[in-house]
Amino acid sequence: MNSMHDIWGQRFFHYVNELQKYMRYVFTGHLAIVFMFAIGAGGYAYSEWLKEVPLNFPSVWIVAIVLSLLLMKAAPTTLLKPADIVYFLPLEDQLPNYMRRSLTWSTFSQLPLPLIAMIVALPLLKATEVGTSIEYLLVILLIIALKGVYVRTEFNVRIANDEFIWPDRVLRLALAFLVIYCGFLWSPAVFLVGIIVAILYAKFWEKKARQFPFPYEQFIELEQNRMMRFYRFANYFTEVPHLVGSVSKRSWLTFAMKRATFKRRDVQSYLVVRTFIRTDDTFWLWLRLTTLSALGAFLIPLPIVSFIFVGALAFATAVQLILALEGGVEFTMDQLYPEEQEKSQNKAVRSLVRKLIWLQAVILLLAALPLYGLSLIPMLIALIALIIGEATIRLTQERTTEF
Repeated sequence: MNSMHDIWGQRFFHYVNELQKYMRYVFTGHLAIVFMFAIGAGGYAYSEWLKEVPLNFPSVWIVAIVLSLLLMKAAPTTLLKPADIVYFLPLEDQLPNYMRRSLTWSTFSQLPLPLIAMIVALPLLKATEVGTSIEYLLVILLIIALKGVYVRTEFNVRIANDEFIWPDRVLRLALAFLVIYCGFLWSPAVFLVGIIVAILYAKFWEKKARQFPFPYEQFIELEQNRMMRFYRFANYFTEVPHLVGSVSKRSWLTFAMKRATFKRRDVQSYLVVRTFIRTDDTFWLWLRLTTLSALGAFLIPLPIVSFIFVGALAFATAVQLILALEGGVEFTMDQLYPEEQEKSQNKAVRSLVRKLIWLQAVILLLAALPLYGLSLIPMLIALIALIIGEATIRLTQERTTEF
């Protein structure tokens, strides 16, 4: 294969097939029902809230911040592989053609989120009497233009000066915020000025990037990390053989870790707590599910819907943490002890999961207070999370004992 055009086509076809292979396990009928309830409850709460929103509500600030954040991060999708460091050398004169198609795909694949956010924000802007239909259309065109320019800017910044990536993102965040905010409050002409400034800024980095060789290692690592994030997400729904775990020290959570002792009964508890805190998959899994539960308790005004939502996530938290903490196949030194290692590990895992469910329930109680006040409902939300979490722990233990 002697054409970068053919190589990109083959890579893209393989990439799409890889996504489809795992996404069919993610978007199942059960998840569709969850989405239907979540979107329905959220849409109902949003529409009811819009009937009472005051005209002085800072809708422009919120819309400008959200859209700016979604436009800011514009990492390119290159589909590069480790072997390309050598394989692409004879075809390096065709690399711009490959990257052009890569940046085009990166732009279109990142557009849905900011466009959906803008569509969701339209009723809020109308309710607070901000902007006109023409300005809304101009903002949508601005989003499309800025996303394309920002993707190319970040691509060139990574080539010219990879240490300037986050300062560059902050600059682009500030530019997008000022353009959207001032465009709504002052004049639609600000949108055109913002696009011109963004293009000039992008041209500056494009000119600077021509002075440096293409950093294959950096873009290959970026691509591998991006795919690994997708595999970790898909692994919540099905087994992914490509998944490679990662760990972080998290010294700021040292106070929550058990201290080492010389008692054999503390071995599994010591290991399990450290495994949870320092393993990225398990730690971020609990944090994500707890954050989603807290947002549901904070935003969903219908108690019955909130009960179902919180209960479902409490069940997911308990099940996935137990499976993740007990599913490791790595050899550890405690397996050399002449004890019932599996039994003591199961006990330590369930003890930790029980504590995490209690912590989640306390967070849910605090999150529900602003919406429901000092009433019975916040306590019921926390109690449901506790009951379902405890029942899941016990039923999982009984099922394991049967096997």
